[in-house]
Amino acid sequence: MSERIGLFADLHSNLEAFEACISKAEELGVTRMVFLGDLVGYNADPAALIDRIAGLVECKKAIAILGNHDEAVFKDRRDQMNASANAAIEWTKTQLSSSHVDFLKNLPLIVHEENICFVHASAYNPGDWNYVTDSMSAWRCAQNSGKSYAFVGHAHEQALFYQNAVGKLIRFAPHPGNDIPVLQHRQWVGVVGSLGQPCDGNPEACFAVFEPSAEVLTFHCVPYDHFLAAEKVRRSGLPEDLANRIHGH
Repeated sequence: MSERIGLFADLHSNLEAFEACISKAEELGVTRMVFLGDLVGYNADPAALIDRIAGLVECKKAIAILGNHDEAVFKDRRDQMNASANAAIEWTKTQLSSSHVDFLKNLPLIVHEENICFVHASAYNPGDWNYVTDSMSAWRCAQNSGKSYAFVGHAHEQALFYQNAVGKLIRFAPHPGNDIPVLQHRQWVGVVGSLGQPCDGNPEACFAVFEPSAEVLTFHCVPYDHFLAAEKVRRSGLPEDLANRIHGH
């Protein structure tokens, strides 16, 4: 069976969304998972999320990458985040054991494989947490990845950038469920969307599946019990706007 890589980003402590996406990924025959950072922050189940991901990493079914919210757990990043994000990080710290924090501390900033680069924000200065949102930021990411494929998170909206005949990276808005041919003679940057906190008005959880041998990428959006996830945020005493954001507001 050919490799199918599940790509999950910006999980943000959303256990209900995580379980729905993992279940869908298994249904789709995913053979390996890549968690593209921001495992924690914003939502109510950071310890449970880290436990599940650490288990998958330990049994070699997954790799995980460091995100800026993960880094904020052990490094002061308050000046780079808004008040709600900072409140969520402070609360998250109270929920994690030292082994959870060590797991986050040991995550790599970027992973290069044969023809693929995995990173949370951008392959261009990955520790600066630059967003890939337009042609220029996608081009910088592609150039610095040195690979045909770069898969990123950080920007919570799904997008695919492809290299045209003159080398410019063009933005394409993918339709969930449609297989997209991504031929390796071009460069591609896939922004896989947020599993745990959508920003496009749709409360469904996002991820993508890449089949290297078939050169096919498919974006997915999965319904889940976002009402329960939002209620957990409220019960935890986290800012109300974070609960509202789970609904896509």
